[in-house]
Amino acid sequence: MSEIDFLLVLNDVVLVLEIKGGRLARRDGLWTFTDRYGEVHEKREGPFEQARTAMFAIEADLRRRIPGLGVAFGSVVITPDQALAPDLEWEPVEHLGPGSMTVAALGAGLTAAARHWRDRSRHTLGRSQYQDLVKALRPDFDRVPRLSLLASVFETDFVQLAAAQYDMLRGAEVNPRLLCTGGAGSGKTLLAVESARRAALGGETVLLTCRSPGVMDLMSRSLGDTSVDCIEWSQTAGHGPYDVVLVDEAQDILNTDDCLQLDELVSGGIREGRWRLFCDPNNQANVGGVFDRQTFDELGSSAAQFQLPYNCRNTSAIVQQTQLITGADLGVAKAGAGPAVEYVQPHSDTDTAALLDARLKRLRQEEIDLSEVVVVTLRDTASASSAVQTKAYSRGALTDQPRQSSTSGPAGAARLVTTRGFKGLEAAHVLVVDVDEVESDLAMARLYVAMTRPRVSLWIAVGPRAWAQLSSANGGKQ
Repeated sequence: MSEIDFLLVLNDVVLVLEIKGGRLARRDGLWTFTDRYGEVHEKREGPFEQARTAMFAIEADLRRRIPGLGVAFGSVVITPDQALAPDLEWEPVEHLGPGSMTVAALGAGLTAAARHWRDRSRHTLGRSQYQDLVKALRPDFDRVPRLSLLASVFETDFVQLAAAQYDMLRGAEVNPRLLCTGGAGSGKTLLAVESARRAALGGETVLLTCRSPGVMDLMSRSLGDTSVDCIEWSQTAGHGPYDVVLVDEAQDILNTDDCLQLDELVSGGIREGRWRLFCDPNNQANVGGVFDRQTFDELGSSAAQFQLPYNCRNTSAIVQQTQLITGADLGVAKAGAGPAVEYVQPHSDTDTAALLDARLKRLRQEEIDLSEVVVVTLRDTASASSAVQTKAYSRGALTDQPRQSSTSGPAGAARLVTTRGFKGLEAAHVLVVDVDEVESDLAMARLYVAMTRPRVSLWIAVGPRAWAQLSSANGGKQ
């Protein structure tokens, strides 16, 4: 084994560069090296012998790898801090000292060294084999890790970040009424679950509710070992009153009618009772319920308000693209860079289906289990989606059947869902289809929901009309 500081590859010469900073000395054949910190190291092998040893080693290896290699090999020792007197151990051209530490002088010195070793070569020098050398020394390879490997890294980070979000909220729990706001992926559901758990451990009657059946299922399974009542909002009439009421996805109930129902569920009513609302007043409001800004402001005036500043679900690439397209504030991304968001431009449903099949095939090649993949349609129903025209759908590799759990579909199959059915949930890989237009508030709200669901990768198929609208909104720079 030999160590090479720098390897300079020219068309017909390969130069090993040995760099020795600090002070050098040789006494009785023993070399001493004093570094910038004053530490002294002793070696029997000097820098010129070290450079030549490495030169012979790399030459032998490359000639074995590239038969008929027609290049010369040489070595140069550079001492930027000290000039060395002429010596029998090296030719003057094989050494560059402080006087060569300019661009012009360094170039001239290396050119002279290359000429010196070219003249001394015992091998016939042929045509330029630069590409062969670079391929052997620094071969190109795919530097992007598989998505299947990225996912495990991100999953660990997400759990740690979400836990940190909860630590930030604990100081606010002394308030009887709390309005917690944050963008998608800011950890609101985790905070709602843990707040409910703590309230129940204190011996209080607790209700945790929201409109989304999928989110409700996720939360109820998380609290299965507690006394918390986990009831979907549409089923809460006639229950209570409770000591503490917590509502996740609360933007769906911030209207007069639903707040009258909330008033009956909490002991003491909205004004005097204890409640905690976790909501995202961004673009997803009105996707699964009715959001009234005046009601939001009135509730906020009677409660302690807490804003979650970080996004701990989405990668920075997803956060950036969502903010650029929807204008929503997702907070500061803390989950790492992640793969770039991919856009395609199908011209018809048939095009979309073909591109979706290709994307699903690519994910399988990346060793992604399709049960970790969700296809989100922005249309009203899954049956109206272009995704039902895919080969994957016809073979059962993509299904719109009910989930086996709130986080995965049938084994080995991707799920096809609407934004309403997927709001509040998440998946490792999300594919968004049927982006037909984005000018209406509902269309933009659905796009916001879809874009903020993935933990690792996001792929979006944008139709011609929507693409033109996005391009126009961005000054033609889409």
